[in-house]
Amino acid sequence: MLAAGIQTPVPLEELESHLREEIEKSVKSGMSEQNAFKIAVQRIGQPKILDIEFKKSERTFMRRTLIILLGSFAVLFGPAVFLPALALHNHQGVSGSRVVVPMAVGIIITLIGFSTVVFGFKKRKA
Repeated sequence: MLAAGIQTPVPLEELESHLREEIEKSVKSGMSEQNAFKIAVQRIGQPKILDIEFKKSERTFMRRTLIILLGSFAVLFGPAVFLPALALHNHQGVSGSRVVVPMAVGIIITLIGFSTVVFGFKKRKA
C-alpha cells in the first residue's frame, strides 16, 4: 500500500483491519492462509485504485471543511458590519444611507454565511 501512495495511517489501518478480517473468515472456513490472503487482496482491490478513492474522499472532506469555515467567517463578519450601524442609529439617531447600507450588507453577508454553513454540513448522497 505504501508503494501505491497510501501513506496516511488511518486508511492503512482500516485496510489492514479489513484484510485481516477477510483472511480470518476464510481460514475459519477451511482455506489455507496463503489462499485466504490472495482472495482477501483480490476482494479489497488494487492499491492504485484504492489510493485514488482515498484521495477523492480526502478532497471532498477538505472542500466541505473550507466551505464551513468560509461560511462561519461570514456569519461572524456580517454582524461586525451591521451592529455598529445599528448602534449608530440607536445612540446618535443617524439615519439614511449611512445606516441602511451597512445594515443591509451585514445582514446579507450573515445570511449567505449561514446558508453556506448549512450547505457544508448537509450530508449528500454519493
